[in-house]
Amino acid sequence: MKTIVVNDTNVFIDLLDVSLLEQFFLLPWEVHTTDFVMLELLKNGQKDTVAAYESNGSLHIATFKPEELSEIGILYKKIIRKSKVSLTDCSVWYYAERNNYTLLTGDRKLRNSALNDGVEIRGIIYVFDELVANGILSASQAAEKLNLLKSINPRLPKTEIEKRLKQWNGRQNKEGGHL
Repeated sequence: MKTIVVNDTNVFIDLLDVSLLEQFFLLPWEVHTTDFVMLELLKNGQKDTVAAYESNGSLHIATFKPEELSEIGILYKKIIRKSKVSLTDCSVWYYAERNNYTLLTGDRKLRNSALNDGVEIRGIIYVFDELVANGILSASQAAEKLNLLKSINPRLPKTEIEKRLKQWNGRQNKEGGHL
């Protein structure tokens, strides 16, 4: 069964920041997002770059019917008091939960809220793991890009990053390579 993921804005931004969007779309996944996410991709042609993957069939962008928008609004009103997630966050949460898809996000508030609702959550570190596991990136390429991302995005889980860097640097040394 093919893995289906729903991307939040921050995952796209992280991938764009380290020039890994093209490699991301090589993963054996069906990638979805929402039109709310597309509206948040504001800088330096981000929206057009991501939208290009819709035109070739690699990305599915969900739009919502009025009754679905109402349900998203209800979710937003219910959750905003507790966790202060955005309306865009609620759109990807709703879409992932409704379709039983995996949600890719780096937003801690969204992650915690959606986990409590039974949604499967993964983050950018998982994406890196899968890029290496699927042979799309070598260990040294992954380490280089993860180091770059770590310098750009200070909110990433430092312990998990260091664990991966140690693992990938060790793998590279065993293969006779060096950084």
